[in-house]
This record gives sequence, C-alpha cells and structure tokens, in this order.
Amino acid sequence: MKLYSLPTSPYAARVRMFLRAKGAEIELIPPPRAEEYRAITPLGKVPALVLDDGRILPESEVICAYLDGELAGPSLYAGDLVECAQISLLVRLADLYLSPGLNDFFKLLFTEPGNRAAIEQTLPEIGRGLKYLDLYVAPGGYAVGQRFTQADCALAPLLFNVAEVLAPVIGENLIERRPNLLAYWQAIQQNEFAAPVLAEMRDGLRKYRAMLQAAQVQQ
Repeated sequence: MKLYSLPTSPYAARVRMFLRAKGAEIELIPPPRAEEYRAITPLGKVPALVLDDGRILPESEVICAYLDGELAGPSLYAGDLVECAQISLLVRLADLYLSPGLNDFFKLLFTEPGNRAAIEQTLPEIGRGLKYLDLYVAPGGYAVGQRFTQADCALAPLLFNVAEVLAPVIGENLIERRPNLLAYWQAIQQNEFAAPVLAEMRDGLRKYRAMLQAAQVQQ
C-alpha cells in the first residue's frame, strides 16, 4: 500500500498518526499536479490510499477505518459501548463543526491573505466547533478514556492548525477559551504517537512559510 500525503495536511496527518499508533509503516508519496492527481482520485484530495490491487480509497476517516481492520494490533475505534460512541462523536464533531471553518480560513489564507474582514468571518464557526469539542473531550492525556484512539488522530492535527496557523494570523489562540480542550491540547502534544506527526506538520509549515518569503523577495 501507498499513501498520498502532504506534511501540512491535517487529514493526511490523521492517517500518519493512526499508522504510528498501530506500529505500521507504509510508503508515503506526494501527490502529483492537480490534473494528474484527479485522474488518480477524482476527489483530488489528500490523503488517498493506494491498495495493493491498485484501487484508491479517499477520505482520511474511511482510510483509517479500513486500516484499522487491515492492520494488526488493537483497534483505535474499540472500547466499551460508551467509549465507542464517544470516539465516534468526537470525530464527527471535528469533521462537521471544526473542519469546515478551518477549511474556509485556509482558502482565504491562500487566496486573500490580506482580507482580514473575510478571515474574521470564519471565526464564529471555528469557535463553535471548539465549543462543542470542549463539551465532550476528556481534559487529560487522551480525548476518550485512558488510551490513544481515533478521536486523538482526528483532533490533534486540527487543533495544531488552530494553535499554530490561525492564532498567529488573528493574534489569539481560540483554544485558550476552552479549558477542557486546552488541557487536552497541552497533553496530547507530548504523546508518543501524536508528537512526531505534529512535528512533521510544524516542519512542513516552516518550509511553506520560507517558500512564500522567498517568492515575495523575488517579486
């Protein structure tokens, strides 16, 4: 198997974090140019998993669910009935309520970085997603229960973008308004599975910023 991945993508990071927790390694490859990549996976999104028979699985949560059954080791979705429901709930809250606002923010950051008014219009939706997550996340070392689960794979990369990409732009870390989420974010950054992937995201972000600065100098 191979995984189309980018260091800064929170969705690709979700899968990479999952693989670390499973103790598994698969080949990571960058996506080609947009037209060629859409010929591979019509959604055109990262990540995408290439199965051994050549079939393509898009969508990070679908990929993780497939790998959970395919790879050895304890399930990252398992627990008692309540824990399973909590894992599913946090993943759903992250994807339905936090991701859309962050996606809108990044579109503006790439296309209209100076449009502060438009960027600020994304903040209520992002804030709402953080509020909902704060209601259900465990404030300790893990999002659910006493072990690393798929909820952590989903949450940690998105919170990275709030804390380390959004915050410098707006001058505030919105996570700090949510005590449970803040305690969780501070703890998960030290986790053995999450920390290396967050470092990959941080390094990718640093390289991207350096590239932008170099392009501005050449203009």
